[in-house]
Amino acid sequence: MIFLPNKGVGMITKNKISEKQYSVSDSLNHKTFDELRSLFIKHYKDSVFIKKLSNTYLTRAKKDKDSIEIANGYQIFFEMNINNPKVALAYTDSMIDVTKGVKDEFYPARGYLLKGYLLQKLERYNEALTSYLISKKHAEINKNIGHIIAITHNIAILKTILGKDEESLEIYKKNLDLLSTQDTINKFRSHYIATLCKLSDSYNLFKKYDTAHFYLKKGITSTLSGDIPHFYSELLSSYGINSYYRKEYSTARDSLNKSLSLSKKSPYTNVLVTYLYLGKTLLQLEKEEEAIGYLKKIDSAVHVSNYILETREAFTLLIDHYKKEDDKANQLRIMEKLIKLDSGFSVKYKKLHIDIEKKYDNVQLIKDKEILIDSIKNHSKTTIYQLWAFGGVIIVLISLGYFYYYKKRKKNYEKVYQEKLIHAEHLNKKKTQKTKDVELAPELRDDILKNLEEFEKNEVFLKNDLTLSIVAKKLKTNSTYLSRIINMDKQKNFANYINDLRVEYCIEQIKNDKKFRHYSVTSMAKEVGFNNIQSFVKAFYKKNGCNPAEYIKEYGGE
Repeated sequence: MIFLPNKGVGMITKNKISEKQYSVSDSLNHKTFDELRSLFIKHYKDSVFIKKLSNTYLTRAKKDKDSIEIANGYQIFFEMNINNPKVALAYTDSMIDVTKGVKDEFYPARGYLLKGYLLQKLERYNEALTSYLISKKHAEINKNIGHIIAITHNIAILKTILGKDEESLEIYKKNLDLLSTQDTINKFRSHYIATLCKLSDSYNLFKKYDTAHFYLKKGITSTLSGDIPHFYSELLSSYGINSYYRKEYSTARDSLNKSLSLSKKSPYTNVLVTYLYLGKTLLQLEKEEEAIGYLKKIDSAVHVSNYILETREAFTLLIDHYKKEDDKANQLRIMEKLIKLDSGFSVKYKKLHIDIEKKYDNVQLIKDKEILIDSIKNHSKTTIYQLWAFGGVIIVLISLGYFYYYKKRKKNYEKVYQEKLIHAEHLNKKKTQKTKDVELAPELRDDILKNLEEFEKNEVFLKNDLTLSIVAKKLKTNSTYLSRIINMDKQKNFANYINDLRVEYCIEQIKNDKKFRHYSVTSMAKEVGFNNIQSFVKAFYKKNGCNPAEYIKEYGGE
């Protein structure tokens, strides 16, 4: 739940109006700005009236040359277009422009906060963070507690996206202390309730279910005691998730279902996450058919642009379900979709340096996919042609003319592809054999081996720009001689030799350096000399039979 400022014109501030109640038919021209804001809050669903009111407000503010009221006028237009972030974004820029250099309790901090809110909704997270930090600077200068809490709350959500859950928890705790110690709970009720909700989510994440339960009950009591049930749907969803982990499955189902029934009234409820836990709860209650129905809803709704890690388990559960049903076509479809989603997610959050750890890691997932394809091929050649029609058939047809021998035995893309690999390996062996034929004097061989020993001892292999020619130059020899020594004495080619040294170094660091164990996989890859995470994971898996995250969990210690 991303926050707007508490002291806004409308939407988040639909508190009970104490001002005189006006008829919609009353003339707007003689109303004060305060009266116009009150009318906006009361009649915000009346689009025709609100359009007239907003134009009246902004026109008068511009006529008075009142920069603060002009900004408030732009905020009304912002809230009218809040469901169209790209349009609303233009009005936040106008709020910022008109209040440049102004020293006010709310401006220009509010403009930057609202802009950050929209950017976060648009998943432009780095830009959102920049906007929040600027807003925070102005809010702290003007001691606007409401803005400060809203900003830090939203930054905590960004930290959660980064996987920095402990840091997020600390922010929520500080916000709760700030709200509790300054007698501001009633003034900032929505902030207080949302903070309780996010605290409970964090404690659920850290498996402190009793603590999470405590804050959830506090939040629900607080929201039901007020005039407006702030974040009630979100609290019910979190309560259902907490009940699931507490193995109170009937309570979990009731809370999650109620949350879904209220979700249309709340823009903050994550319906897909609620679907997931409702599905998981129903599985525990042995209502599998109903549970799979909710998981399928997630499958239908999720695509690359709205995929989040919280919904990932839905796809792994569907893979398990289709595997049990021997529905290989759907099993393969979900696997391919999940690989695509994870790939898109990694690109999406590259700038945020997010480290994704998941049950079905991509290396194992791709491996399972290949095994499944082989199984499908053995079961039905027609099925595999249909599944791979987008590319496999074309490749097979092209390959038939070149690989006549394989035409009689292997008529699909995967097997032709394997033959290409074998062919490439054969060429590599011929090249290696040619290298072996080069004669070396014993003294020269000993010198190169001695230099290689120094090369390893000094950990030169950690440099990320190494090639055979570069290393040969460093060792004061030539590429042919060096290649032969590595092939003969190390029993591997140059690339595998370097990769193995780097992976071995990485393993030592994982075992002996606690700080290194907390690096992201991307940081580890760079630290040991790999230019990209894919090469690192592939080399690590080849040598150890698992990916880095699995190795750390199994052997890394505390």
